[in-house]
Amino acid sequence: MPPRATTIVDPRFPFELRRLRKARAISLRQLAAAVNHGKSLIHQLEAGLTKPTVDVAGRLDDVLAARGALSALVVDAPDGGDRLAYATAHPRRVDRAATEALTGLLAGYRRLEDAIGSGPITGPVRAHLDTVAGLLRDAPHEMRPRIVDVAGQWAQFAGWLSIARGEERAATLWNARALQWATEAGNTDLVATVLSFQGHQAELRHDLPTMIELSRESRRDERVNTALRAYCAGQEARGLAMAGAATADVLACLCEASDLSAEAAEKPLSPWGYWYTPSFFAVQQGSVWRYLGAADSRANDRALELLTVGVAGVSEVASGAEWHGRNLVHLAVAQAQAGDGAAARETLAAADSIALATASRELARQVTEAVHRLRLSAMP
Repeated sequence: MPPRATTIVDPRFPFELRRLRKARAISLRQLAAAVNHGKSLIHQLEAGLTKPTVDVAGRLDDVLAARGALSALVVDAPDGGDRLAYATAHPRRVDRAATEALTGLLAGYRRLEDAIGSGPITGPVRAHLDTVAGLLRDAPHEMRPRIVDVAGQWAQFAGWLSIARGEERAATLWNARALQWATEAGNTDLVATVLSFQGHQAELRHDLPTMIELSRESRRDERVNTALRAYCAGQEARGLAMAGAATADVLACLCEASDLSAEAAEKPLSPWGYWYTPSFFAVQQGSVWRYLGAADSRANDRALELLTVGVAGVSEVASGAEWHGRNLVHLAVAQAQAGDGAAARETLAAADSIALATASRELARQVTEAVHRLRLSAMP
């Protein structure tokens, strides 16, 4: 029997395992014996029919002299603990500790997405959402406010993952459900987050009026977290720039975003907004300037400055994330507008590598679109 795995595995693992085994001229039987498992396990791992444990991936690394290449593709799934398992089995006895376990579990998946992309975790997240929905349905009345708040956070993350996967219908469904639950919970930050992500959805389908209006609406309530309002203002500024609005209107919105992000930098980051760093805001504001830079070289110079700083500031863990790939596309466009086609091709090649590694159809589409729009020759 293969070991029971509670891991999340990068989709590249089966191919890499087979490639490394073939390169070392080792048979299935020889490799299985070396890691003290049956031949059928190695076959199932290479076929993607079962998942390796972290321990098995480490043993395979050692035998194949892979220097950690296989272990890097396998991580332990976030653990909700015994309290969560008990709550799932006894929803009418759910308590605050169980909701805190769900919150911690969600935080783990958010960090995990930064490291390995949306693909491997989308299934597990949706499975956990089924659990959360069951708790919401069956939990005691006095616990509903707390659970509905947690449910809204999980649904919002599922909506984000669906956007990253290019799954428009699923994103629309989960964002709508998240907005419903966030509204019931009275969580103004979560309501604003969902509205801003719906605006991002509108951007991807080139519905700029909706993008602009949702971005504006998402920060209308001044009780909303400052960093989140900065993000929403920046998104509206980008929408205005994409729509060809008057430069003065774009800059007014961009100035608001810059002021809010500077104010946010003086406060500690919240657990749900750990990504709102100075480099994040540099990229977002740089993406606005790159649209203005299509017709103004000085604006494009500013775009290059901000995008270069922002991209360089990404953590090593997140350097393979899909959202970082989208940032690279913005940088490549600014580079091409500055007349540096070689740099643009190199940057798009890096974004394309992320799209391949994470199996992101949405990022691959953006890279292809940029190559055609910029009329670049083949990437390196």
